[in-house]
Amino acid sequence: MSTFFKTKSGMPAFCGLAVGLSLMASTVQATVISSESNAYALGVDLEIGIDNVAAAQANITLPSMLQQSAPGTYDLSNTALSVDANISTTLNVIQDVDVFASTGVFNGQITSDVDGASGSKSTTGYSEVNSLTASVADTTAPIDLSALLEISSTTLNSYSEVTGDWGMFNAMGMSVIEDLSIFFLGSQIDLVSEGISVDVLAGSTPNFQLIDFAGVVGLDLILNEQISHCAMPGYCSMEVNALRFAFEGVNLLDAGIDGLLNGEIIIGHSYAEMTGMPSAPVNAPAALGILLMATAISVMRARR
Repeated sequence: MSTFFKTKSGMPAFCGLAVGLSLMASTVQATVISSESNAYALGVDLEIGIDNVAAAQANITLPSMLQQSAPGTYDLSNTALSVDANISTTLNVIQDVDVFASTGVFNGQITSDVDGASGSKSTTGYSEVNSLTASVADTTAPIDLSALLEISSTTLNSYSEVTGDWGMFNAMGMSVIEDLSIFFLGSQIDLVSEGISVDVLAGSTPNFQLIDFAGVVGLDLILNEQISHCAMPGYCSMEVNALRFAFEGVNLLDAGIDGLLNGEIIIGHSYAEMTGMPSAPVNAPAALGILLMATAISVMRARR
């Protein structure tokens, strides 16, 4: 039943009783969800230091990193080709050093169907490199030497996915590396002896790590790196790096440079995350407050 007062003009003014009763009788179960994903096929952040001075640097992301957040559905992709001799030098003694050079076809894609509505959603990131060849610290002066490190692979990719809803998020990650080969100062590394198959297929052991790879102090190799955070009911993320080299004070004397190499190379990066927040139910006290406020407003209007 609707309750109303007559105003001076004789027009009825509803007090909002029916609205208030309706609010007391129901709760809102909708879920608000947001998401974010990013991807790039190649990420390089390297620095050669001499006497604690940054003498040469390389900072590359190929393709330009795709990154997007939601609500607002998206399906984005981009592609880039090879990059050569990306260096920045401040000392003439190493002006003929390619800190990093690479060829290949680099692809990235991110998607999300998060639109602000309730229900199960999905967010993904994907990256791929085809026909990869890459070199680190390739010198022609002061002496001509093979690159400190060379990497090649016919196909390398990673995939990150987060799906679900509040309290039911699920994360999944995978990577594929085919025909992997690694050279150190011109000599090919026996990957099998290092515990690595030339084809690191999907489902391989996550976070396979070799410390001081190939006997090089400070050089670590991580394959199928997966970093997930899904402990809370309202948040879940997954990051996958198909291959990551970490350099921490790697001595470059064998490459003809009296300096140290720091930084990292990531090949095949993808990331996805989603957050959820259930709308607070409208309980009886809150509904009563809304009812009283609506009634007061109607009375005040009736007295004018």
